[in-house]
Amino acid sequence: MERPVIKRSICLLVVMTCGVMHANAKQGCPYASSVQLKEGRFQVRDGQLLWQSPKVKQLDFVSGFVGALFIPAQGQARENGYVEKCIYRTNGDQVIALRYGGSEEVDSVSLTSSLHWRLAKDPFGQDVYICDDSQPDNCSFTIDRSKR
Repeated sequence: MERPVIKRSICLLVVMTCGVMHANAKQGCPYASSVQLKEGRFQVRDGQLLWQSPKVKQLDFVSGFVGALFIPAQGQARENGYVEKCIYRTNGDQVIALRYGGSEEVDSVSLTSSLHWRLAKDPFGQDVYICDDSQPDNCSFTIDRSKR
């Protein structure tokens, strides 16, 4: 009698683990309130990703989220690419861009489950996706770490 209970427990554990792994894959730009100025850079650690701005001279704080930019790996594909930057405005009305720590941390990024991204052309004619919603959660994306 104990074996069916053990099997069910193991199956339940596997299902719960897969659900947690899938939930962790969905990501968004960090909330403006979580961005801090450290060592001359705006930055935030969001899960395993470190988001950073270039060095800044003026001491300020981030007051709001502006939007995000996604670059497809090929053509207009939403399934594979990377988030180029998350854009914020400071209290001094400066615009800053946060980028995540590097391609070694993320295999690929997908927009397949997000509806707030719209196709646009950058100044060089390259297809990009822009999310200009004021809520970072609406500019969500999915991180694929399947190669890890």
